[in-house]
Amino acid sequence: MPTKELTSYLFLGEEDFLKEAELKKLKSRFLENSTRDLNYNVFYAKDKDFRLKEALDILNTAPFMSPKRFVILKDADSLSDSDKESVLFYLKNPRDSSILIIDSKSSRIKEGFVLEASKLTKLVRSARLIGSEINIWISKRVRAAGKKISVEAINLIKENLPNDLNILCSGVDNLILYAGKRPEITKNDVEKVIYVAPLKTSFDLLEAIEKKDVKAALSIFASIQKYKKRETEFLLGLLSWQFRMLLRVKELLKIRSKPEIQRELNLYSSKFDQMTRYAARFKVREIARFLNEILKADSDIKTGESQPKFTLEKLIVKMCS
Repeated sequence: MPTKELTSYLFLGEEDFLKEAELKKLKSRFLENSTRDLNYNVFYAKDKDFRLKEALDILNTAPFMSPKRFVILKDADSLSDSDKESVLFYLKNPRDSSILIIDSKSSRIKEGFVLEASKLTKLVRSARLIGSEINIWISKRVRAAGKKISVEAINLIKENLPNDLNILCSGVDNLILYAGKRPEITKNDVEKVIYVAPLKTSFDLLEAIEKKDVKAALSIFASIQKYKKRETEFLLGLLSWQFRMLLRVKELLKIRSKPEIQRELNLYSSKFDQMTRYAARFKVREIARFLNEILKADSDIKTGESQPKFTLEKLIVKMCS
């Protein structure tokens, strides 16, 4: 039986933005700012050097000048069967001074590890928003900034940005800044700030990458940067979303029909058709390599090791090689 006050959490779903928001609340509640780095560890089950024993040893170590110690276990779906058994064994008798957060991309609780873990943890669902939920989320974020947004503007945002709250958040925040002191964000604002067909352009870039046409790929990137420098970094997020979605589509095509996949992923027909077409062209190991390169490029930009423009150009050349 689980302890009276659960100290373990199961983050379930594909929406990383919602997971990060919940994690931020927990860290604020249980970690001291001055010693946060000493009591916070993240492990990725997909890493070749991953060892569950190291994570368990840290969980069983008392926190240093802090109410709790945090251990985040990412990619939990990739754990080996023996590691899953070890995690479940820990969950049955967790350390009161440690918080374990198990991160799973599963959208539903099925049999096996996720089902058993859900019985021993506090469940935090982070599913992709669908339909009117996206409208409500956008409206709330705009209202929090003291503004309103028209229905036409929301619809145009949804038509031109993927269903990923990290990307939507960036787009909406840019609109809020652009509106300045005006009380309402309009369709015209979206056309000027977001509606530059970034998704269409990134699909054009996918086409060039798939053909290994580095000249065409760099030309497409140059046209994006010339139009708006803001799109340079924005494109990185779009590419990441597209390749993650391609990987998801490839997996689902093995077990489900196209209409079922489209409903689950909440993609417009035109975008879903593009995704299925490119999913057939790219190999899994190729997509995995691209995602690793995108992650490195993102890190280089955020740490200031390289300028966004040169980082993206280098990334594109690598993808076409």
